[in-house]
Amino acid sequence: MGIPETVGSFNVLASNCPALERMAICNTDTVGDSELVFIAAKFTSLKKLCIKNCPISDTGVKSMGEGCPSLVKLKVKRCRGVTKASVCTAFLHNSCDAQLSPSRN
Repeated sequence: MGIPETVGSFNVLASNCPALERMAICNTDTVGDSELVFIAAKFTSLKKLCIKNCPISDTGVKSMGEGCPSLVKLKVKRCRGVTKASVCTAFLHNSCDAQLSPSRN
């Protein structure tokens, strides 16, 4: 995006792009569970989401599973607070292809 990814910047994006279908969030300390909860609530048309190297947890992944009915692909890479179990169980209700790549220690 070129600006810090916060609830405020996601709010502007949601207002201007309500039908956004793809999003990639990479290598930022400003996107955590509260931002994922916001994304899940505001970006209901989201089909593909990639989150890489962000301080999220199982709570954030669960919110995506509950709030994004159109999500068909979720990639979570190198996010230390996320377990494989949460990625698998968050999307049992739909046909989302959820993938978790391990964190590097």
